[in-house]
Amino acid sequence: MNAFDFRDQIIANYERFSRSFARVSAADISAKVNKEYDRDRYWPEPLIQINPNYRAANSVAELAKQGTLHPLSAEVFQADKEQGNPFPIRLHKHQQDAVALANDGHSYVVTTGTGSGKSLSFFIPIVDRILRAKEADPKRRTRAIVIYPMNALANSQMEELGKFLHGHGPGQGPFSVARYTGQEKREERLRIAKEPPDILLTNFMMLELILTRFDEVDRQVVDNCQGLEFLVLDELHTYRGRQGADVALLVRRLRERMKAENLTCIGTSATMSTGGTSDDRNRTVAEVASKLFGTLITAQEVVGETLERVTDPAIGIDVIRPQLASRLAENKTSWPDFATFRSDPLAVWVELVLGIHQPGVDKPERAKPLSFSEAVSRLATDAGVELASAKQALRQFLLSCQSVTTPSGRTAFAFKLHQFISGPDKVYTTLEPEWIRFVTLDGQRFAPDRPEGTSGLSSN
Repeated sequence: MNAFDFRDQIIANYERFSRSFARVSAADISAKVNKEYDRDRYWPEPLIQINPNYRAANSVAELAKQGTLHPLSAEVFQADKEQGNPFPIRLHKHQQDAVALANDGHSYVVTTGTGSGKSLSFFIPIVDRILRAKEADPKRRTRAIVIYPMNALANSQMEELGKFLHGHGPGQGPFSVARYTGQEKREERLRIAKEPPDILLTNFMMLELILTRFDEVDRQVVDNCQGLEFLVLDELHTYRGRQGADVALLVRRLRERMKAENLTCIGTSATMSTGGTSDDRNRTVAEVASKLFGTLITAQEVVGETLERVTDPAIGIDVIRPQLASRLAENKTSWPDFATFRSDPLAVWVELVLGIHQPGVDKPERAKPLSFSEAVSRLATDAGVELASAKQALRQFLLSCQSVTTPSGRTAFAFKLHQFISGPDKVYTTLEPEWIRFVTLDGQRFAPDRPEGTSGLSSN
């Protein structure tokens, strides 16, 4: 099932579910409710966006060969280990920039998009530090704590790290990791206390508990973190308001309790600031991160994404616009090679409208998502064709190009549908006869255009 059909099925199922709780008998109220459902009030049209391509940098193996990373890093950070065909991971530029900051002892924040490998931006330098430290002092202790806002994220990350340890028995790998989130049985907690992992995955509430309660096992876990070297706050943007203040105080208590005098603080976030220039956004992120971590993080220590085009960078919208009508008429769904795809007028249009915003910008930026109908309208205008033709061509192209891969093995144009869904609420009416009463689904005290004192609304 493709993404478009899957979205339609989810919406259809949710509509049946949301309408199953009540049967509206009044004709006027039923008509109003049906009208609101028909116009997709609770699930507006999805936004569409292409996952942009990130500029490639060195592989982990190359950095290990240069001495930037520990030699064992090349063995640890390989892809497809479980399939028996391991190969070195090639980093994106932002990942390599993060490694460089960590190696220089800087705290930093990574603000890149979903699927950009933010986790490797901190796990690679953490594991590198662990490998080097163990050579000087093999005594077991926890050197890094990674805090997730939800247990599901910690569970997922535990699985991902397990892939890098594939082939090693329990406790026999080049580094060790454990989860301590409150989901673990006492036997597992005892094991973690007796055999401290190099990396501890937790959540801020559990960390608060083990710092404050007097359980012997918890105290041992904390003692194992003395001299902590890394603290990571994943999804930094979730720590706002009162919760943000609580976490900021927790970080300060942790630094004091664990005697973490040389603590490297790392934050990750997909989006924290959207206004102003890139420099303005970085300064805002740096200010928030500095408050949370209690240590100075500058705008230069905010690592953003560096994008580059998949299609031919020499070809712009103005060049391919006259070619779009004939291209759409071809109804092409495959390409003989990647070079042909890179110069395809429709591929160029899709990337520059839905993937990367480039005109007049020295550093390409991620394009803002558009509704599918808005994207279709723009394509129809640029190609000079009917909306129906543009809609069919765009949908067919997006589904067909999922089979196209770049030389690095990445899907050339992985697209996302952003679907927002809200729960149905109450129906409000004035206390008047059916043929004149005002019916609305928007909560308000008074109906419009009614004499004062007669326009109060009640909910149904």
